[in-house]
Amino acid sequence: MSDLPPTMRAWVYREKGHPSKVVKLETDFKTPQPADLGADEVLVEVHYTGFNAVITILIQSLNPRPFSFFLPRRDRVAVTELEFAGRLIAAGGNVLASRPDLKIGELVIGFVDASKAIFTGAGGLAEYAVAPAKTVVPYHVPGEEQPKLSIEEWAGLGGVGCTAIQVIDRAGVKSGDKVLINGGSGGAGAMMVQVTRSVVGPNGRVVATCSGANVELVKSLGADEVIDYRQCAPLHAYLAASEHARTPFDAIIDCVGIQDLFTHSTAYLAPGKTFLNIGGMDIEYSMKGILKGVWTQLWNRFCPRIFGGVPRWYRFYSATPDVESLERLRKLVQNEEVRQVVDSIWGFEDVPKAYEVMQSKRAKGKIIVRVRN
Repeated sequence: MSDLPPTMRAWVYREKGHPSKVVKLETDFKTPQPADLGADEVLVEVHYTGFNAVITILIQSLNPRPFSFFLPRRDRVAVTELEFAGRLIAAGGNVLASRPDLKIGELVIGFVDASKAIFTGAGGLAEYAVAPAKTVVPYHVPGEEQPKLSIEEWAGLGGVGCTAIQVIDRAGVKSGDKVLINGGSGGAGAMMVQVTRSVVGPNGRVVATCSGANVELVKSLGADEVIDYRQCAPLHAYLAASEHARTPFDAIIDCVGIQDLFTHSTAYLAPGKTFLNIGGMDIEYSMKGILKGVWTQLWNRFCPRIFGGVPRWYRFYSATPDVESLERLRKLVQNEEVRQVVDSIWGFEDVPKAYEVMQSKRAKGKIIVRVRN
C-alpha cells in the first residue's frame, strides 16, 4: 500500500468538560502507521464512527489519559469514541494467517481497544484508527447474501449489539421469560428490546420504559408493554403497585441507571433472578463521582441482606466486543430479528452538535458521524 499521510484529522480533547465544548478538531494529529502495528492489530481507514454514552461520561469526568502523570501537558490528549466502520488497510504479522476472513482493502466493522483508548488516547473518531483484530469482523462475508444493513448503520450497531447479546446471556434470560428493560428507546435500550424479544420468543413478555413520545417506536421493536416513565413516576412505586408485583420479572435490565429501581426490586423481581445494570447509576461527572459509582456497584453486588442489602442478584456489566458476539449479531441482523435504530448521522465537522444531542439523553437510537464519504 502507498504511504499514509503523516497527519490526519481527528476529534480530540485535552481537558475534561462538556464534550460539545472541549472536544476539538485537530487537522495535524499524528497518523498511526502500518509499521507501528502490534502483531495482532489492524489499521482501518475510518468511514463512520458511532457514539457511545460511556465515552460522553468519561470526557466530562476525567482528563484525557488520566493516569499519565509523567507526560508533559501537551501530550495529554485523547481521540474520542470507540466503534467504527471502514476499510482495512494494514494488518500486524499474525492477523492474516489467523483471521483469513479479514482481507486488506475490504470493509470491516469493529472497535478500538477501550483500555488503550483510555490510557493512551487512541480512539476511533479520526480518519485512521488502530484496533485489535479480535474486535474486528468483515462487513460482508463472501458467499453469504448481501448485508441487510448499510455500512453506516453497522458503525453504530456493534457496541449496543454485543452489549445486548452478552447481557442477555449473563442474566440467564430464556424462552418464555418476562423481562423489564428500563430505557428502551436509546441506542442500547432499542437493541436490548429486540435481542430480548428474539430470546424470550412468542411465549415470553418484554416490558420496556421510555418517554411518551417514543412509545410507538419501542412497541415496533418488540415490546409487549411500554411504560411512560414520566406518567408513572416514580417507576419503582408504580411497578410495586401493578400486576408486575403479582407476576414478577425473570430479569431486569437497566439501561439508564436508577438506584431506586434496584433498591425496591424485591417487589417486582422474582427471587433468585438478576438485576443487570448497564446505565451507570446517575453518577456525578468527576473522579469523585466515578468512585462513588464504583462503590455503589460493589455495595449492590456484595452487601449481604443483614446489613441492608437487597436480596436479589445484582450485576453491573460493560460489554467486551469479540468476534463471537459480532457474528451472533450478524445472524440476528440477516434473519431480520433486529434492526438498527439511528437517531441521526452527522458530518465530520458537526461533531460538537452531535455531542449536544448525545448529552441531552433524548436521542432515539444511535448517533453516527460520517468521517469520510
